[in-house]
Amino acid sequence: MYKALVKRLNSQIEEEVTLEIKGIEFTGFAFICPYEIELGKTYPVSVGFTILDELIISETKVEKKELERIGFGYEYYIRGLLQKDSIDAGIIFNDEDEYFSDYPELIGKYVEMKIDRISVEFLKG
Repeated sequence: MYKALVKRLNSQIEEEVTLEIKGIEFTGFAFICPYEIELGKTYPVSVGFTILDELIISETKVEKKELERIGFGYEYYIRGLLQKDSIDAGIIFNDEDEYFSDYPELIGKYVEMKIDRISVEFLKG
């Protein structure tokens, strides 16, 4: 769980939200939001990722933790340290769908993976 600052809301796409967590800003999809959120306020959230087709994870030479948005869409590169059930990109993304079990040789290494979108769940207080 993280405390996330709401930086932007999209009036056209209700689920789109831009958040800042630990100095890292990203745009994601609020797939669970049990209350109305307001710009400039902080809320408890958990973050995950959505893969629509196939996940490809590759080892990187650079030990870097970051999120890099691809163009103006929702796709991101997540770069960070791969654990058995999460990736640490400065923000911990849990692997709820057990994608990482297909990559045991990369556990404990710095990797890059392309995701289709970041999913955000707003938690109750």
